[in-house]
Formats: sequence, structure tokens, C-alpha cells
Amino acid sequence: MKKISFFPATTFMLLLILSGCVHFSFAQQKKIRVLIVSGGHGFARKPFYNIFDSIPSITYDTLVQPQANALIASPEANSYDVLVFYDMFDPISPEQQKAYISLLNKGTSMIFLHHALVSYQKWPEFIKILGGQYHTDPVIVNGDTLKANYEHDVNIPVKVEDKKHPVTRGISDFEIVDEVYGNVEILPRVKPLLSTTHPKSMRYLAWINHYGNSDVVYIQLGHGPSGYSNPNFRRLVRQAIEWSAKQSKK
Repeated sequence: MKKISFFPATTFMLLLILSGCVHFSFAQQKKIRVLIVSGGHGFARKPFYNIFDSIPSITYDTLVQPQANALIASPEANSYDVLVFYDMFDPISPEQQKAYISLLNKGTSMIFLHHALVSYQKWPEFIKILGGQYHTDPVIVNGDTLKANYEHDVNIPVKVEDKKHPVTRGISDFEIVDEVYGNVEILPRVKPLLSTTHPKSMRYLAWINHYGNSDVVYIQLGHGPSGYSNPNFRRLVRQAIEWSAKQSKK
């Protein structure tokens, strides 16, 4: 009686593939669905969208305000994994406010870039969502009067505050030519990701703020082509999207 040897199933399948007897194709990983919201502030469209064109893990749609807020207040918002805001918009209806809060309570991922920090000056809940705000009128915070300001084309030294976080992982301290915001209100509860010592800038340049069941990401960098082309900024945006998409599925 002969002893019969059995290959493990995985080994047997591998031998068949290598011999050409079986043709096996791995399913392509499902891409992250991103909605990019703009409106209320001009920008160089082609170099900006090139950032997202270069991210192989995503597919994206674009929408300009106020159409974007109308979509966010509709069931169609649920078809996206990540919402990226590059708008600077103010009008928002009570129904749209409730829609933002509802999405965040469900764990929807939101990323806000650069001048989105200036949005919704008359909606008090927005600063709680974003974790900070550029106030267009002076405000008193902890006894100090903050009068926000900005300056273009500044060489900004950037320090990575948390090098282990998935959004900043693999990024070392760097410099970037970009726009700075000064005297901005930042809530003390935010988790800093990037900071700067530039005297005309707010201290933190990127952070995570927990709201509802979502971890909202804010990145102050990204005013124009000099920022868009910076490889550290591009990597930051990519990793923010990929991390946020994973968070929304938990």
C-alpha cells in the first residue's frame, strides 16, 4: 500500500498558477470615493487638482458651493467615503447645519484645507467641528483680542509634532513657501500634527479634532502652486485621505 502525500491547498494552487494551468487575477482594491468642495475663494485649479490626480487610491468628484451644501443635506452625501473642503463659504441653512452634524455623528470623514478655516463666521458650531477658526472680525478669547491676519509667499519652517500618526508618518520637518494665518483661534482640545515657529503664523498648521463620532482633519497649508507642488504637502493630503477613509469604516 503506497502512502499518499497531500500538498497544502495554497501550495497546490500556486503550482497550478505557475504551470499555467490556472489563470488567477487578484481583485483590484476598491478606491476611496472623495468629494472635493470649493467655492468662495479663487485658486489655481489645474495644479490643485493635480494633487488628487496623483493619488492612485482615490476617485473624486468636485462640487462648488452652494451646490455642495445642497448635496451634503441629501442622501447622496452617503455615497462618499471622505469629504474634502477647500471652500470659503458663509451662507448655510439650519437644515444644512443639521446635515453636517448628522454626518459627523455617523462617523463621516471630513478634511478641511487652508481657507476653509474662514468659513461660516455666523455659525457658532463650526469652530467646534473644525477645532479652530479664522475670525474675520476681532474676537476676545481668554481675555485677549484676536485680530486675524494673513501674509502670502512666506517661507514657513514646519515641525512634525506627531511623527507616528498615520497622517504625518514618514514626513520629516520641512520648509514650504505658502500663506500664513496669524491670530487664529485654536481650541485647546485639538491634537496637533504640524507646528511652526514663524512669528507671523498661528502655532499649529495641522491638527485633528474629534467631533461626534468623527476625527476631523485640518491642514492650514495649501494656498497656491508653491504649496501644491511641495512633496510633503502632497503626501500629507494623501495620507490624510487614506487615514480618514479607514476611520469612517470603523
